[in-house]
Amino acid sequence: MNRRRFLAHSTGAAAATLLPVSLSAEGIPKTVWGIAELWQWLYERQRTSGHDSADCLQAHLDHGIHHVLWALGRSTLDYQSSLPTSTLYAGDTRPETKVIGDSFREECSLRAALAFAAKHDMVIYGRLGMNRHYGDALGGGLRSRYIAEHPEWMERHRGGQVDGTKVSFAIPEYRAERIAILLEAARIGAHGLCLDFCRQPPIARYHPQLVDPWLKEGREDPRQMTVGSADFLAWSQHRSGFVNLFMRDLRAGLHEVEQETGRKVSVLVRIPEATLDLNLMEGLDLLTWLKEGWIDEIALDPMWIWDFDYPDTAKPYVELARAHGVEIHGGANTVPGKGARPNARAFLERIARNYDEGVDGIALFQTDAALLDTELKALLGPLFPRLGDPAWVAETLAAARTKQPEMTESEQYFGLDNHSLLPQLGRAPRLDLGTI
Repeated sequence: MNRRRFLAHSTGAAAATLLPVSLSAEGIPKTVWGIAELWQWLYERQRTSGHDSADCLQAHLDHGIHHVLWALGRSTLDYQSSLPTSTLYAGDTRPETKVIGDSFREECSLRAALAFAAKHDMVIYGRLGMNRHYGDALGGGLRSRYIAEHPEWMERHRGGQVDGTKVSFAIPEYRAERIAILLEAARIGAHGLCLDFCRQPPIARYHPQLVDPWLKEGREDPRQMTVGSADFLAWSQHRSGFVNLFMRDLRAGLHEVEQETGRKVSVLVRIPEATLDLNLMEGLDLLTWLKEGWIDEIALDPMWIWDFDYPDTAKPYVELARAHGVEIHGGANTVPGKGARPNARAFLERIARNYDEGVDGIALFQTDAALLDTELKALLGPLFPRLGDPAWVAETLAAARTKQPEMTESEQYFGLDNHSLLPQLGRAPRLDLGTI
């Protein structure tokens, strides 16, 4: 990391049908979500206008993007919170981050974004990084004081070492801290919530409060199990159960907010597009979330970090979404990972594949950066306003294939999450699945 008028009783998904979007030949619109972080916008611009949230959202509106997953923060927050357990990001040891802290103090990014959205018929979901705390990096400026005060809450690697970047969901206080932020955002007026579990899997690991109850039942030590075995999947189900407690309690809290405000607050989960078993091993029990009715929407992220043959398909998720009546969005990144080169054909290939598999829309990561970078804006900017039309995407892709029959290896990976580990392109080796 360099890091609408809204109808009072409508869900975000329902309201989306009222917005001006491109239509396919069949007349079926697809929702195009931008995923934006004002943090990154300010880092790139290195100046504050006093109305930075409006500037960032106007750039999205200028490119036909009316739906935005708007960053609330990760460990520190990007909006002005009144919670005693929250810390507003103020900058870190890098001088270039001072402008971010200045902007965040001057204006509440969430309230400003919602005010802009109300005037311009936009949908804003508050997006929270679910388990990304950064440890002591950059003087600890990216980690909230509340988390820093409790090192005993930090997760453990399989070998027992402390993982200073994650907190265990087995800790009730941590679950409560995450829920409080999300409920506050909902009360401020966010049209929905995005729980971003892609920053950073695995969400659950080997904290003693996960392992000890398991061992007391006389079960095999999970740290000695073969990853992927039936026993390990049972262990994965156990440890993901604490994330499930968070999901259950969040939904209950949101029910109270909905009773207070008279409006539905949709819950969208952003998860890696992998397999259900791999998701479970990462601490993400999607089947239970759907069965219990805790979520309303799914957004997939093509994030390849494990030494694993990723299927690169949304089909299993689409089938589940249809069975449970929730919305499903495919994913593509708008900025390249290390070693990858921006390529319009590769970008369209990923979106067209998702549309062919039946998704309801597409979630584009880091649109803030793509709308500032000269090369990316020239390449992708003309595409953004028409991405909601599957027929147009297919026609434009066919033309791109004719113009460029072959892509280089560095081009074909454009569209993957830029945190993906692609050793063939010069990135670090993928993570050993045996350590998950």
